[in-house]
Amino acid sequence: MERLRDSRLVRFGAIVGSIALMGSTAACGSSATDSSTTASDTVSKKVDSIAAMVPKSIASKGTLVIAAATYPPAVIEPATGANPTGWDIENVRQIAAVLGLKVQIKIAPFNGIITGLQAGRYDAATGEIYALPERTETVTFVTNHESADALMVPAGSKITSATAQEDLCGYTVAALLGSAEAKLGVEVAKKCKSAGKDPITLKTFDSQANVNLAMRGGRVDAAISSASQVAYVMSQAKNQFALVELPWAPKYETGLVLSRNSDTAKFAKAVQAATDHLIENGELQKILDKFNAGQGLIKKAEILPATGSN
Repeated sequence: MERLRDSRLVRFGAIVGSIALMGSTAACGSSATDSSTTASDTVSKKVDSIAAMVPKSIASKGTLVIAAATYPPAVIEPATGANPTGWDIENVRQIAAVLGLKVQIKIAPFNGIITGLQAGRYDAATGEIYALPERTETVTFVTNHESADALMVPAGSKITSATAQEDLCGYTVAALLGSAEAKLGVEVAKKCKSAGKDPITLKTFDSQANVNLAMRGGRVDAAISSASQVAYVMSQAKNQFALVELPWAPKYETGLVLSRNSDTAKFAKAVQAATDHLIENGELQKILDKFNAGQGLIKKAEILPATGSN
């Protein structure tokens, strides 16, 4: 896939500076929150030719039930109880508007989202969910963003760089349960063992909030998260943490995740068309400018797996 950004997807300093302007509005935990109201500055207009692509089974409902785990700045659950927001939430709302649909956001634990999609509890999911091969075996992604991982460490940490995986050997590292970062931690542990070095101790937690609390409480030496998530935490807890780049970490496609059924292939094409429309007219870029220092937009939406392999 062609990239809009350079080889280093995330300009970390720019993200930290931009996200710091958002203020301390995110809740530390996760709850069952429903929302059908946009928090965007403007709502995109329905595009009849694209909306006509939506399967009748979805168009007749009029509302998409979207699962999302709290993961700022992609998914921000305000402490005030207001509607969830964040760049991935607003992307979904704009895409749905083009399709002539509303959205209902259900905040849920990350580790249960894919199984919830498989069970039909949600129509789709969002929240910087990486399109890993094991996930595309059971659900369908329509991409709109590219992400990369980084390491968060306490200020003054001995970990000042991680140019190789072995630089993390011997440390205790936290990650979100069921996440690509947890999988990456397992791979690093294997690399340490094969190199004859002390293994990393990987600790997983059921929410990103608990990953961050483990860091704040000194129970782990570092935490692996998306770079934008690390930057967000740093902006909320000034001078407490530092970001360490992971140049060896893979980049990931993210986007709207669809449950797999007989209408998925058709609906994915509609979502793809709506996403491309919003990429071309600059609306998705505006959202990323607001919430993520403008980082991560791709040039064209892609269906993963390719249509026809569902």
